[in-house]
Amino acid sequence: MKIKDNYTPLLLCFGIAKLLLHFFTNTNYGFHRDEYLYLNQGDHLGWGFMEVPPMTPFIGKIASLLGASVFMTRFFPALIGALSIVLVGLLVKHLGGKKWAIILACGSLLLSPAMLGTNTLFQPVSFNQFCWFLCAFFLVKIIQTEKPSYWYALGVSIGLAWLTKYSIVFYGLGLGIAVLVLPQRKWLTTRYPYLALGIALLIAAPNLFWQYEHNWPVFAHLNELRESQLVHVQWGDFLRNQLQFHFSFSLVWLAGLIGVFQIKALQPYRLFGIGFLLTILLIGWLGGKAYYTLGAFTILFAFGGLALEHWLQSNWSRIALLASMSILVLPALPYALPLLKIEQMKKYCAYMADNFGLESRLRWEDGQYYELPQDFADMNGWEELSQRLAKVYHALPAEKKNRCMIYGTSYGHACSINYYRHKYNLPEVYSFSSSCLMWLPDEIDFDNQIMIADEHIESSSWFNTIILKDSIQNPYARDPGYIYYRENPKVDLSQRWKEIVAEEKKAFNL
Repeated sequence: MKIKDNYTPLLLCFGIAKLLLHFFTNTNYGFHRDEYLYLNQGDHLGWGFMEVPPMTPFIGKIASLLGASVFMTRFFPALIGALSIVLVGLLVKHLGGKKWAIILACGSLLLSPAMLGTNTLFQPVSFNQFCWFLCAFFLVKIIQTEKPSYWYALGVSIGLAWLTKYSIVFYGLGLGIAVLVLPQRKWLTTRYPYLALGIALLIAAPNLFWQYEHNWPVFAHLNELRESQLVHVQWGDFLRNQLQFHFSFSLVWLAGLIGVFQIKALQPYRLFGIGFLLTILLIGWLGGKAYYTLGAFTILFAFGGLALEHWLQSNWSRIALLASMSILVLPALPYALPLLKIEQMKKYCAYMADNFGLESRLRWEDGQYYELPQDFADMNGWEELSQRLAKVYHALPAEKKNRCMIYGTSYGHACSINYYRHKYNLPEVYSFSSSCLMWLPDEIDFDNQIMIADEHIESSSWFNTIILKDSIQNPYARDPGYIYYRENPKVDLSQRWKEIVAEEKKAFNL
């Protein structure tokens, strides 16, 4: 299809605007606890980790080579978000959309609180969203052109999606079932879907082999989530979040969902509407977190722009709609972008909860309500923890320091301190939590320990003496980060360490 109108400058403007929004805000807070984990995984690259496939740690390694500053690390999710917007605009154009279809689709993605939030932090979710959309993008091109080359591109996209986050299985199942009930099932009589699947499996094979070789850690991780975080997920809250993710701009993706069934020109793309609904139902039924579905929305924004351009014939109505949605979304933006200083954010959250009922934004994974959103609390206190730990460690006599092991009870402790350890002249910190288990040394010679925990500890089966030395003082940090000094061993520490590490690693053939 020949495109006469040149909307490239418009698309570039949206992409640049997206980058600038993040560039001016993504250093207002420090790293999130999960960001430290992915950066630490980048220092131990492999084909798999306890929680995630290798893609995010690989990008983390690139960030580390470029300095691993907050800005540079968060450059990558911002870039992938900008690229998503540009590709959505291109797709709208190639589907016959004009200027206003592009503006409505791209403008909605630009200001969507969900997309702003996910593209702020260095986490798998940004790259996962992009991979889901890339799969949908090439499926659209297959419907449009039936060119075999797009099947090959789809296979690559699915493979990359698997290497990014395993949840692509849910979107794949949703779209696959949709294909079976629609005329597109004729695809199954050709060799191309199977070639695409073969390409995807070839790309995913190293990670699949890694999972097999290590007794499928992904299932252990899922069980851990079910017992700790997913137990608090409720069906009503899950569905409500789907409507609230994009705030006023939900009108656009809803228009896309309706449009693929109601508008004749968009009906060949009904599989995305059915696939979206099935994905929502599947993840919700399995008790997944609400944000697991976010990747399925992006393609609907493209169809939403087309549908609204079709239904709203006058430019004034289009301007009024976009302006209204943009104004209505403004109160939600501080929850997505780190626009406000922490004290201001606390007051803002209290005001919005008391006056506008936005207390749901303050509900954490444990099901309780707090004064800040969880992600904001998770970006506070980490460097302070390293500073306070360094004071305790460097106050030890030389003979004690030489045989002191530093241990964190969570990956947040270990990975954050390992990020700052060269700055504060600290040894490597160890933990059995999450992927930190993978690179634990099998043997350590130590007779005293500094331990960081988030609970009060009064006794130990390893040490006779336990002294609480310090803790994080930042009132907005999610965890207290108690720093304990432990000495006078009850057992042979080196032998006990060797035994427990071997026992923990045995379950995963590490």
